[in-house]
Amino acid sequence: MNTDTFMSTKCISITLAAFVSFTFFVTPVLASSLSDLITTLYGGKGIPVTKVFEKETGGGGVDVVTTVQVPLDSLNEIQNLNSELNTERGEFPVSSTGGGFTFQYDSELEVFTRTTDSLGPIFAERAPTLGKGKINFGFSYTYINFSTLDGRDLDNLESVVLLDKEQKDKNLLQMDFDVDVKCNLFSFYGTYGITDRWDISILIPVLQVQLDVNSTAKILNRTRKKSENGTLLGYSLGTGETMNDSVSGASTGIGDIFLRNKYFIFASKWIDFTTALDVKLQTGDDNDLLGTGRTSIKPFLIFSKNINHFTPHFNFGYEFNSGSEGEDRIVYTTGADYAFGKGNNHFSVAMDVIGSHKTERSDTGNDIVDFSTGFKWSPRSGMLVFFNVQTPLNDEGMRANWIPTVGYELNF
Repeated sequence: MNTDTFMSTKCISITLAAFVSFTFFVTPVLASSLSDLITTLYGGKGIPVTKVFEKETGGGGVDVVTTVQVPLDSLNEIQNLNSELNTERGEFPVSSTGGGFTFQYDSELEVFTRTTDSLGPIFAERAPTLGKGKINFGFSYTYINFSTLDGRDLDNLESVVLLDKEQKDKNLLQMDFDVDVKCNLFSFYGTYGITDRWDISILIPVLQVQLDVNSTAKILNRTRKKSENGTLLGYSLGTGETMNDSVSGASTGIGDIFLRNKYFIFASKWIDFTTALDVKLQTGDDNDLLGTGRTSIKPFLIFSKNINHFTPHFNFGYEFNSGSEGEDRIVYTTGADYAFGKGNNHFSVAMDVIGSHKTERSDTGNDIVDFSTGFKWSPRSGMLVFFNVQTPLNDEGMRANWIPTVGYELNF
């Protein structure tokens, strides 16, 4: 590795370390855990609703006042939102760990030669391995601002609760929620070529999660009938027409560490074939939405073929999730990348469809399909930068309108 590359790596590493340290320092933690933050609204006991009704006695009618608590976890929208937060907590997009450069050692020339023209996909894997003794180091930053839940805007979630079963058109409690969920993801990863056919990789994520919830409760279609002494009968909130509350929390820490084992099986005229095994460890704090709370094992197959500058690829696997019934899923990625330019200064564009399907249906997030597009640029040999954007192709689950990712890789 030359001096310029070493200095660039050192400068970037220092900057990233300082930035991550600053993020840890400024992150406020305003709740015991983010996983149950929403249910702490209104004191954690639910929404206090007052019922005034007239009771007949021997001396005439008297007003009887009772107060009940409507629990937040009885609302379908909150159940689904909490389910998504607690089921998909700590999930993050995993960029390709294979690196933009693949090599094979030429024993006659005693040098490493490039085996692919393209710089490769960004959120998929291609079949060729890195090369014996080669090392790829990378860093990426991803920003996720969740905006919808099953197609409904998170800043305008509404739930209506029937307070009186006998009067279904009256005495309704309406709950409005404005939910803001943001995630900053810093991924540090490295790959080492044990042989020309065998790569091992590790990815260490650092996440910062911010959750803010504002809520308004109000009574709709109140009963306007009054008792003999003029008291309004029906339901009301203790503080008047509406009741407002808000909660906020944040957390920062290491997420679930990701390990990959990749072995190249064969190359033919028509297709290159590789097998891989991903293991995601339970290293992130699931109570603070930094980890999934489960160990995931994903064997998958990689098919690709470099045709001049064009490389189509297809990944297909099955993800087993320990301790999480109904969370196993089929995962797939298909797309292509294309290389432009010659020599050291060249770039590639990549496009993919990324999807997952739960093998057992749940209330939300059964089928997730995203479109990914981006580019890689290599300003000099062994160095590249990349930019990518993911956008949803369907409405299921908790989704962001777009997910940008930027990154940097070194190969030596």
